[in-house]
Amino acid sequence: MEHLGKQIRTFRLHRDLTQERLADALGVTAQAVSKWENGASCPDISLLPELSAVLGVTLDELFDTDGETHLRRIEAMIEDGAALSEEDFRYAERQLQDGCGQEKTRARCLTMLADLYCARAEYYHDLAAGRAKEALEIEPDNKSNHASLARAAHGAIPDWCTANHTALIDYYRDFTARHPNYAPGYLWYMDNLIGDGRLDEARSALEKMRAVRDSYHVELYEGIIAEAAGARAAAERCWDAMVEKYPDTWETWFSRGDAYAKRADYQRAVADYRAAAERQTRPRYTDAFDSIAQLCALCGDRAGAVEAYRRVVDILREDWGLTEGETVGGYLENIRQLS
Repeated sequence: MEHLGKQIRTFRLHRDLTQERLADALGVTAQAVSKWENGASCPDISLLPELSAVLGVTLDELFDTDGETHLRRIEAMIEDGAALSEEDFRYAERQLQDGCGQEKTRARCLTMLADLYCARAEYYHDLAAGRAKEALEIEPDNKSNHASLARAAHGAIPDWCTANHTALIDYYRDFTARHPNYAPGYLWYMDNLIGDGRLDEARSALEKMRAVRDSYHVELYEGIIAEAAGARAAAERCWDAMVEKYPDTWETWFSRGDAYAKRADYQRAVADYRAAAERQTRPRYTDAFDSIAQLCALCGDRAGAVEAYRRVVDILREDWGLTEGETVGGYLENIRQLS
């Protein structure tokens, strides 16, 4: 009885309904709705179909006992990538905050809250970038507009005091000390160290990771550190050794493709991305062809970009069952514009 009351209240708030409006829709008093939500009484069984209809949920969702339906719905909302309405955002935030208070769902809900806030931040970053560009059309010499666009679009920032990663480096130094056997933690640590040019510390972190797990990441990061130090030939030898050691692992080819793309060596990057795509098993990821499409467009090869985006759409449909929605629609729009 108490759980049903909480469900009614949750869905009522999600629909932005007052107790009075819900009562009017059902032909009962606001006091009756209040008693349902407080667990003092239950709605008559004959009211349940209409109650679920007014709340916009199924009877199964109304009587959901563990909140799993809510979490699955919110996961789908976040993964869809579409901008959430204020109503949907408040619903998701409220459900996840409630889940954080329960031991069995705390970790999952904290992760989902982080993803939810990131999605919300990206939505506002996109809005901010659009407004900054509009402002620049009016005042192209306004430095504040350029700064706003750089922040919103994650642009390069020359000021060390703004662009450095010291806070994240400090966090991951402590994180790897507390979780020394978790190899991926060192990758996040090294990425930020390398980004700030702290290469000696990155080499030390790499050795600690090697002692935990000797994977293709060792040769990869040896090369990345060498590249950052200006030793381009040494970097290539490391990446070639990585591919020779792990020739059937698609991630090695993809990683070397990334390294070449960051050098603006686009021809070799595309070749490695294609090799990575050939080695993937189902369900395949779209990153390789997405990268190829962007590089082809960058080089003026519109036909190559269109073909790569079509491969992305094929993978989404064949491997992930996505035939519509903002994700597929975005790629189809890319194809339309390039064609």
